[in-house]
Amino acid sequence: MKIVVMGILIIGLSLLGTREYVIDKPQSKVGFEGSKFLAVSVEGKFLEYDGKINIQDGVIHTLEGKVVVDSVESGNTTRDKHIRGKSLIESQKFPYITFAMKEYKQLTEHDGEVIGMLEIHGIAKEVRLTSTLEHTQNGYTLCLNGKIDVKKDFGMESYTIMNNSIKIDVLLALK
Repeated sequence: MKIVVMGILIIGLSLLGTREYVIDKPQSKVGFEGSKFLAVSVEGKFLEYDGKINIQDGVIHTLEGKVVVDSVESGNTTRDKHIRGKSLIESQKFPYITFAMKEYKQLTEHDGEVIGMLEIHGIAKEVRLTSTLEHTQNGYTLCLNGKIDVKKDFGMESYTIMNNSIKIDVLLALK
């Protein structure tokens, strides 16, 4: 019993030094990049999102996020309707994209790997994202990058002119 209590105390004390950071949305971006015809780049972003980020001494302890699918903006309203529609994310059925970090591996002073569960289109899959965490005057800047296959990994239909590989590009200004 003493060992359990000691373990709980150690975990509790180690979490005391973590600080929860708030996303400075005007300085941040939750974006993606795909391509059509395997050559024409298509970029987009989500305008509505939120998250929970706890950092201690330059190490990420908690990272969770939620994106509103209907807030997608790619510069083309027809394409945005397709992204929200039945062929891709089906926002009426699956209104959110969520991410929950399971593990953070610090590789260098600023670079690391974030491993977590990404849920899109009702399917949750473990993904690995490269991360760069830079200390700033107001807090931190966190960049996350990775790739997913919307058809194979998340069961979306997609289109014949669309490359199924999508790059994830997230920049979070944290204060």
